[in-house]
Amino acid sequence: MNWLDIFGDVKGLKRPNLPMYAVIVGRIRESIQFGQLADNTRLPANRELAELLDVDRSTVSRAYLELEKLGLVHSHVGRGTFVRVSGAGAGGSARASAEHGCDSMVWPAKYSRASQAAFAMLSRQPGPIPAGSDVISFAGGIPSQEFYPYEEFRAIVARLLRTDRSADMFGYSPAEGNAQLRAEVRRYLKGHGISAGDDELLIVSGSQQAIDVVASTLVDPGDVVVVEDPTYFWAMCNFSAGQARCLPVPVDEDGLQLDVLEAILSRERAKLLYLMPTFQNPTGATLSLKRRLALLELARQYQMPVLEDNFVGDLRYDGQPLPSLRALDRSGEVVIHQGTFSKALCPGLRLGWLLAPAEVMSRLRLAKRAGDLSTNSLSQAIMAEYLRRGYYDKHLAQIRDVYRSRRDTMCAALARHAGNSIRWWKPEGGMFVWCRLPQGCSARELLGYAERDGVSFSPGDMFFVNGDRAEFFRLSFIQNDEQTIERGIEKLGQAIAEYTATRAQREDAAVVRGGEATLV
Repeated sequence: MNWLDIFGDVKGLKRPNLPMYAVIVGRIRESIQFGQLADNTRLPANRELAELLDVDRSTVSRAYLELEKLGLVHSHVGRGTFVRVSGAGAGGSARASAEHGCDSMVWPAKYSRASQAAFAMLSRQPGPIPAGSDVISFAGGIPSQEFYPYEEFRAIVARLLRTDRSADMFGYSPAEGNAQLRAEVRRYLKGHGISAGDDELLIVSGSQQAIDVVASTLVDPGDVVVVEDPTYFWAMCNFSAGQARCLPVPVDEDGLQLDVLEAILSRERAKLLYLMPTFQNPTGATLSLKRRLALLELARQYQMPVLEDNFVGDLRYDGQPLPSLRALDRSGEVVIHQGTFSKALCPGLRLGWLLAPAEVMSRLRLAKRAGDLSTNSLSQAIMAEYLRRGYYDKHLAQIRDVYRSRRDTMCAALARHAGNSIRWWKPEGGMFVWCRLPQGCSARELLGYAERDGVSFSPGDMFFVNGDRAEFFRLSFIQNDEQTIERGIEKLGQAIAEYTATRAQREDAAVVRGGEATLV
């Protein structure tokens, strides 16, 4: 087999929304489907294919693992990896079933393009840390469990059960949301300079459903969705599953770079812009007021709707609050605004909101109803009472002080334990510290060292549209107390020192051999 016939144009290839291992998966799958690779053909060894494509061996290993999950290959220790035609698609599956008398369902042939795209994106994520592990995790963006509102929620539920409102807790709520909660959300938004009409507001099951409802209403396959680069991983998954073309715009300390955005808009018809202007995930950057105003002008000029994700706008620790894009959009016609209570309270609450022009909201409401009929009634009734009694403001005052201290502890610990090795950016709010290794280093390689030393984080490449920029990584500071943060960052500093020392040895060895070092 001449493998250049299969992979000849893959070396150095970059595809929007797909990391390199997913490109390899797609190429092998296509080759099986079109008969280039016969049943039981032995694939190249990891090292062989890695050298052919000039990629890391771990990239090939991941590709083969995904192919095995899809039923397209089978591996034997000591023998290699072999093609399995029965997993190649509807035609290949039917032929294999007929030839071998197989009457079992070959599920890989049934998966939709949306499922395949989402699966390819999902495999960018590192594997989960086993339950009960003593690894200190800075990876997730989950509120600290010690501040979940147990007592308030317990008392609210007891009171509601004793009133005639208990029926509201166990039946379907209206598609647009619980009336009391909607009234409280409108009052909350008014306190942030946002006027929300009753026909403009929709209660949703958290930010992720808000993104999904907007995407399913506005975006067709092939449409252009402009996103910050880096951006929220699960938003990219959603847009990619819908087969949108995600076009990246870089982010600096003042947020989205509008000169790059305007260059894109001058040549592409963007269906939607998705961004997090306040304490952006993962960088923590905040879009300046000047850029907010200029962005709205660009959106009007190019007729581009803006989806503003205000997922942690309440978690400000320093500086002056800036008005949201929706508050600045006096016409109320450009910005679709979304927010959530999950990040400040508890993830299991799964409550957020969408605010859009009434004409658009009628379509968003229909899309939500088609997806899940209505949001959880019990959560809505509890949250309405929680807001009405003023508990949310008191909760925010408490956690802001705690999270500010944890952010400061993390940044001080980074200065002590890794200050000569990495750069980081201290955000004015939110949940994350964005870090950068020296050029040429790989945060995924570092992650292996870090987990062996007892600490974990999120590698930055998973947040970039093209899966590149391997030198970045993200640390969450809200989940652990100050003592744990200090221990975890000390461990991270040790891992960085081990990784950079090993990397230097590899470079020296390459020089001694007279070769050229190839590092991710």
